[in-house]
Amino acid sequence: MSTDRVLSRIPTNKKVIALTFDIANGRAVPLRMLSVLRRNGIRKATFFLTGIWAELNPDIARRIRQKGYEIASHGYRHQDYRKHTNSWIEQEVKTAKKIILQTTGVNTNLFRTPGGDMNERVVYKLKSMNQTIVHWDVDSLDWKLNDISKIVKRVVPQARAGSIILLHACDPWIQSLASVPIIVRRLRQKGYRFVTVTELLHGKKRRRKSGANP
Repeated sequence: MSTDRVLSRIPTNKKVIALTFDIANGRAVPLRMLSVLRRNGIRKATFFLTGIWAELNPDIARRIRQKGYEIASHGYRHQDYRKHTNSWIEQEVKTAKKIILQTTGVNTNLFRTPGGDMNERVVYKLKSMNQTIVHWDVDSLDWKLNDISKIVKRVVPQARAGSIILLHACDPWIQSLASVPIIVRRLRQKGYRFVTVTELLHGKKRRRKSGANP
């Protein structure tokens, strides 16, 4: 799939990285993650919310927005879009978009497929709906790994300028909470700062206009 159609990393000559957090379930970890980010001075990150989660937890969804973080869509339900029809996909995207707008006031076109699963048909359908498809180039596997050191080792050595890092803020994965401060500290030691996905995109657009290469 073309990198112009699916964003996994946005090359840049600036030492910036986007931390992204998927949320599909739970209340405890999402709330604690907000505290972790604030304690570690992270004021810019992008949260991909499923519509059903935002529907069930509108107070937390609003709080994420109120704290200044970027809100994006993770679809309505956390299901593999490859297994469903185009009409089903369209309904899921529209429903999630509507709920996120109602709960947070954000009208987002940033979209991440559940599990990151997609094929050419799914990509074509999402693009026809004017969705900016956001994948990642660094996968923490924090939902799978219980060993914090392994999570950190998956992220820090792989991260580079323009990286989009996949993390989670879902119950019951408390290991995500413990790994984030270490990841943040080590990336800062390497000179990186953290931005939203939209800020990465704006940098890409500015470079295109100026004709500059990363």
